[in-house]
Amino acid sequence: MWWDGDKLLNQVVEKAIPVFEAQFPGCKALIAFDNACNHLKFANDALRVSETNLEPGGKNAKHIRDTYVIDKDYPEGGYVQSMVLPDGRPKRIKIILTERRLWPQDGRQFLAQYSMKSATGKSTKPNPQCLNGGSCCARAVLACQSDFHAQRSQIEQAILNAGHGVIFYPAFHYEINFIEYYWGVAKYYTRENCVYDFESLKCLVPEALTGVPKQLIWK
Repeated sequence: MWWDGDKLLNQVVEKAIPVFEAQFPGCKALIAFDNACNHLKFANDALRVSETNLEPGGKNAKHIRDTYVIDKDYPEGGYVQSMVLPDGRPKRIKIILTERRLWPQDGRQFLAQYSMKSATGKSTKPNPQCLNGGSCCARAVLACQSDFHAQRSQIEQAILNAGHGVIFYPAFHYEINFIEYYWGVAKYYTRENCVYDFESLKCLVPEALTGVPKQLIWK
């Protein structure tokens, strides 16, 4: 019953893009999304350090896909790195970094992720900056790798594969989004002209949506 990432992905791929291409043949769309969790959903096997343990095992350990590692020491400029151990278990951060010659060889031990104190100081939480680059912990080092850094969300990848563009708004209150003003004008028109009959609403709602002046939306 919930509008989740999978439903949104289907809406974009099966409806929004085909409708746009039919209405504007030969044009390229730029599709914008709010900064919401559903809009940033990744594939189950995505290269995501936030969902990868330091050592093999763990109840919530996810399999991640094989990847291509850029390495100038190889004649071809890189190699394919399998993310599965010979026994079928998924590789984890320590093994991945060791194979890439990034795990410390001087006896130092990386934490899985550097933690910081909460605002109250009574507990600790993962430092989100670790996933944006750095070398403070194992996840930070792996997140800097080009293949992990370039991992796109499902929606972003689907739109780019279809030949269109996509942007994500920064985090802000949803009412700042222009689309809310568009909905507001359309809902006001609907309320003012509604006779509370479903059959009339099927005509009234499209009329309300198309009746909003483009200049108002642009403002």
